[in-house]
Amino acid sequence: MKFSFSLPVLRDVFERDPFRQTYELASIAEASGFDTATIGHHHFMPGNQSDPLTFMATVAARTDVLRVGTGIFQLPIHNPVRVAEQVATIDQISAGRVSLGVGMGWWPLEYDVHGSVFSERGARMEEALQILRLVWSTERATFDGRFHRFDDLTVYPRPVQAPHPPIWVAGVAKAAVDRAARLGDAWLWGPVQSLSAGGRCLDQYSAAAAAAGRPGDWILRRFAWLGTDRRQIEDEILPAYIGGLVEHWRESAEDAEEQALFARMDAGEVVRPQEIAADRLLWGTPDDVIAQIQRYRDNTGCEHIHAAFGAGLPAGAADRSTLGEFDEIAAMLRLFGREVIPAFG
Repeated sequence: MKFSFSLPVLRDVFERDPFRQTYELASIAEASGFDTATIGHHHFMPGNQSDPLTFMATVAARTDVLRVGTGIFQLPIHNPVRVAEQVATIDQISAGRVSLGVGMGWWPLEYDVHGSVFSERGARMEEALQILRLVWSTERATFDGRFHRFDDLTVYPRPVQAPHPPIWVAGVAKAAVDRAARLGDAWLWGPVQSLSAGGRCLDQYSAAAAAAGRPGDWILRRFAWLGTDRRQIEDEILPAYIGGLVEHWRESAEDAEEQALFARMDAGEVVRPQEIAADRLLWGTPDDVIAQIQRYRDNTGCEHIHAAFGAGLPAGAADRSTLGEFDEIAAMLRLFGREVIPAFG
């Protein structure tokens, strides 16, 4: 079973190497047995990476076997040929250790400023995925699409991985899941989808991948909080953690089940954190998390878990010292690697 994680970008302006803690977390994860480190992507938001590909190149240069990737990169905003060049460059720097996780995002401003069109994001994603697969696997390629056209084009550098770096495609709408089956190498289960909601998408994805003659690989994403004191996590950490995550979920909630949950909260109903976390988070002691992962595996056949440990930096706090968060996440990575990963070896 593979385990990947979301790499927090911790920046300390008082350090000569301001991202030292981030690179140390990547090294800790590598030594702990994680497969891939990913970084998210947003423009114009404090604490988010506007250029995750450049940053992942630096992570790749400071690690040896850990794979690097995006989770997720908003592909329809940007020119896919330029993205192909950037990812192929990282593939060379890393000696074939990059994956590209893509999605469409939810904020029209990011599209408008970069000259893309939010209402066309589905069609743009479709075309961009076709172009990536084409120019990475074919020299002197020709493409004539709705948004992009080129003749006799060869992208340099050429990627190391054959036929190309893996493409992970996120999305929970029916069209997005179908697109992942046809044009991706793996589907990314939504990080806030419940077991039932994600299972319905998985059924659709598996059927569509089989119809397209594709392998149907997929990755289960979960927010995670791991520690040794279950009572403290349940009584003190979980309520605050859930409260912070709920505000993030509201920004991108697509599934009817999520929207129904928010409607209950907005109507004044007290929804216990344990209910929300029950099949949406990995949380508790190593034994708790092992049991939760085994439940997912039994119900879905999951063989790749992607965990986002901790709540991340508050908005606007990207430039403050983050020693406390570093220690917290480093401890979770080490504990997960020491006790959880070996249980699925």
